[in-house]
Amino acid sequence: MASAVQGVQNIIGYTFNDSDLVREAISAAGSIVAAGTRRFPNGNKRLAILGDTVLQLALAEEWYDGTEPRATYDRIRQAVGSNNNLYSIGLASNLDAFVNLAAGGRTVSPITMAATVEAIIGAVYLDANDMDTVKAVMDTLGLTAASLG
Repeated sequence: MASAVQGVQNIIGYTFNDSDLVREAISAAGSIVAAGTRRFPNGNKRLAILGDTVLQLALAEEWYDGTEPRATYDRIRQAVGSNNNLYSIGLASNLDAFVNLAAGGRTVSPITMAATVEAIIGAVYLDANDMDTVKAVMDTLGLTAASLG
């Protein structure tokens, strides 16, 4: 698992203080994973919910600093935060190589990959406690309005 933690850190350009957060983030729902005294019975579901919210906050902050209308924010949020986009970003970044699947799982489904990307964002938020760091990771992954072209 140490190599998985290092692999994720290399991809996102951030080194965690609490590597258990990475382990939780890459644990798909239904997988059996524990780190130290912590167990993740629901895999990365809780971190994914947090990460989805943090992703939206970061995008809202980026939009707020500009002059674009509300409809632009809605379009950006839907495009950047869509499961299809998160899935594509996860695959393009090779994050799928580090996902711990449930017993019998062989490939990372689109929904599992999307949840894992969200969970990684949530893990960075908890570990860094700094939105600028979260935004830097999002930028590294291509999860920004600018990445839409």
